[in-house]
Amino acid sequence: MMRGRSRSSISRSKERANMSFFIFIMFFAVFGVIMVTEFLLLEKHNGPARSRYEELQSWDGKASHEGVTEKQLPAQAPQDAVWQPVAGTRFKFYVYSAYVERRTVAAVRVIGATKTRGADSVFCRIWLPDNRTITLRAKVQTIRENWNLKYSAVYVLCLLSKTGVKPKDTIGATVAVIATADAATPPSNLLTVIDTKPKPGIEGALHVCVKPFHFHYGRSEWLIEWMELNRLLGVSHFYMYNKTMSEQTTCLLNHYREHYGLVTLLPWNLPIISVTEIRTEGQFAAFQDCLYRSMSSAKWLLVVDTDEVLIPRRERTLPALLEGLSASYAPAKVPAAFLFRNAFFYVLWEDDPQAPAKLLTACKTRRWTTPHVLKNRSKYVVRPRHAVELGNHFTWELLPGATSVGVPKDLALLHHYRLNCEFGGMSCVKVPSTVDRTAHQWSEELMKRVTAEKKLLAKACPKIFPA
Repeated sequence: MMRGRSRSSISRSKERANMSFFIFIMFFAVFGVIMVTEFLLLEKHNGPARSRYEELQSWDGKASHEGVTEKQLPAQAPQDAVWQPVAGTRFKFYVYSAYVERRTVAAVRVIGATKTRGADSVFCRIWLPDNRTITLRAKVQTIRENWNLKYSAVYVLCLLSKTGVKPKDTIGATVAVIATADAATPPSNLLTVIDTKPKPGIEGALHVCVKPFHFHYGRSEWLIEWMELNRLLGVSHFYMYNKTMSEQTTCLLNHYREHYGLVTLLPWNLPIISVTEIRTEGQFAAFQDCLYRSMSSAKWLLVVDTDEVLIPRRERTLPALLEGLSASYAPAKVPAAFLFRNAFFYVLWEDDPQAPAKLLTACKTRRWTTPHVLKNRSKYVVRPRHAVELGNHFTWELLPGATSVGVPKDLALLHHYRLNCEFGGMSCVKVPSTVDRTAHQWSEELMKRVTAEKKLLAKACPKIFPA
């Protein structure tokens, strides 16, 4: 009898093990199909960067110019960094910001979100500073990384060919994206056109772009450490987008914005359902806005999440690393983007007994032995002036002739302080790991900075940051 029970128990254990293995394999299979579909369909519909550029040039030559007329600017003031609807379209269509485009084609480039394929045809109406008004047909260009969901981040290109208007003439202009060229139809959105020409004195300036905060983001304790470590590493500005965050995080970021001028914090209330209709909170629209918003003031732009830190392994700062990498190429061959490999430092792994401070980056030093390959979880630093379209783990489009290259892991590594195991449960226990104490180089100074900022926050926000 006991033997029968034992055999039955063994059989059930084997069945559970087989089922777990089957689920594990199916997860990878489904994930693989999604990724392959993403890349294949995106290339099919959008083509490689060069072909998209050539297509745009060709389309630009055929742009429909509807005429130059004198029209009074609408009474309401134009806005920037606010999601506004395009009325009269069949599908959801929203626009957020507008920028001067001089490099690929002569245009006003509008950041928006709408149908991934088969988007509505739209027009641009531009009220120029010299009191002229032009109405012209626009080109809607889908941002490639959208997982084939119904809606996607898009560019709306207001192409200026044959209008006699130069890109510089649109600086400070007001633009509306409209569903009809009928002059009697009032616009449902008005955007200020922002210049993108690099300003003097930005050599070495490194800025950071972060995807929108959501789910009432509230990891304030960690965010202080993350901000201060990035500042130690040479970051001089952060672009952040707020869907929802905790009261404590709001106070924290307002402190950095008001006290140091370090943060550009923008509202992000896109009325398209996240995950089911569009990629996470329309994050790729935020990346493109960040790219063009930083273009005039940053030499380098680092695109990372708030649980990631790019750590140089020989230099003390990231600008020093980037200058060293650039110097290894001939001036005309310097890459426009550098890609860095990702390694998980799981937060649930044990603390380092040699941690020199009570900081997450000091205590969590165990990581994957073998980092991910490039373009899988990697992040990047790009020169905004040479970029056209950003992705999550790599750049989708650079200017013609510009290149991106991977950086060896012995020069720099992306430390990814992940709260949960990659595949759920305790699967991370079986991952080959090693101890990496590179971040300890900054621990002493970092602890001083974090302590000082907490004291300032206790004065600025006494109710939510107690002394």
